[in-house]
Amino acid sequence: MSLTFNHVRKQYFDGTHRSRAPEETLEIIEPLMEEIGVVSVEDVTHLDRLGIPCFSVFRPSAAIGAAKHHAGKGKGPVQAQVSAMMEAIERYSGEYRGDRMEYATFEELGIRRALDPTDLILARPLERDEKVHWSLAWDLVNDEEILVPSNAVFHPYDCLGMTAPLFISDTNGLASGNVMEEAVLHALLEVVERDALSRAERRRSMGQRLSVGGEGPVREILDLYASHGIEIHLWLLEGRTGIPTIAAAADDTVTKDPSLLVMGAGTHLSPTIAALRALTEVAQSRASQLQGGRVNEQRQSMIERIGYDRMKRINGEWFKKGEEVGIETLPDLATGYFDDDIRVALEEVGAEAERVLVCDLSRTCIPVVRVIVPGFEVSHMNKDRIPGKIQ
Repeated sequence: MSLTFNHVRKQYFDGTHRSRAPEETLEIIEPLMEEIGVVSVEDVTHLDRLGIPCFSVFRPSAAIGAAKHHAGKGKGPVQAQVSAMMEAIERYSGEYRGDRMEYATFEELGIRRALDPTDLILARPLERDEKVHWSLAWDLVNDEEILVPSNAVFHPYDCLGMTAPLFISDTNGLASGNVMEEAVLHALLEVVERDALSRAERRRSMGQRLSVGGEGPVREILDLYASHGIEIHLWLLEGRTGIPTIAAAADDTVTKDPSLLVMGAGTHLSPTIAALRALTEVAQSRASQLQGGRVNEQRQSMIERIGYDRMKRINGEWFKKGEEVGIETLPDLATGYFDDDIRVALEEVGAEAERVLVCDLSRTCIPVVRVIVPGFEVSHMNKDRIPGKIQ
């Protein structure tokens, strides 16, 4: 396989950067819902008092171990609906569907053909001469084809009874887009986001508090939260790249519901878009919690036992004081084209990683990719995968 990018101009800039307006994307993806097993698309905005548009998609035929509910958010209802439906498409596409996988040891393939599995931060030691499944990927840094453990590609990963998983699979770096360039960019930004979140949580340090001026789209949403008694604590995480990752921790001072002590995060070359993504993700998390479809019942029971005050203490780093930086002081690295954004992002990530791998998982007319950056942290999603834990 090989991967080359076209010069794709951005056409839509309201709260996000896309190559098509949400209404155009909706026309394309609505006919795909039956094909991928979606049985309902529901507007769940009314479940919360905020009024920030949120949608939920139900796909009961999802593979065992995969989520059946998919959530979406946005500045407007169509944006939120498209967000949820595109998530359903990417999750459907990320499931193993009889794809070709090689079955071999790393020693048999060699370092020229395959990625060393230990570069992926494993949850258990890899035995010498242990056979695992491999899938093809394209390395954007070195412009070459390479085999990568399939465990890092598919979710849920199906080992077919032939090997033991190296770790529990997840959706980190799985993204869809109107075009391939859009999908690759958003997948890569998600990997950067999860790395920054993982490092922040491991260090129990959220970085710098982020202050926002008196006008603009970020201020508008912050004021909306404040008008409903929800305190938002914005943080600029200390990532390993110059791409801003912004986290928003929410404290509902009206209900004092411990399950609504939620956090959202966003990574984007534009600090404003990163902040908007973090803030709307808070709304999405609240709506999902209030709907109940994506709630882990065991975790919910634990949160209820712990209570509001103790939950705030446990997550004290979200709410403590810290050094402030103004959002207007952060450089905006975004360009007018998706391929140029990818180039900028690769310059940042490539300074910290030897490889940036892309697997094409497209199953429909909507491009879906998995981006893997060996060495970037993932413990935000999988507490068993901590750097240095496995020797």
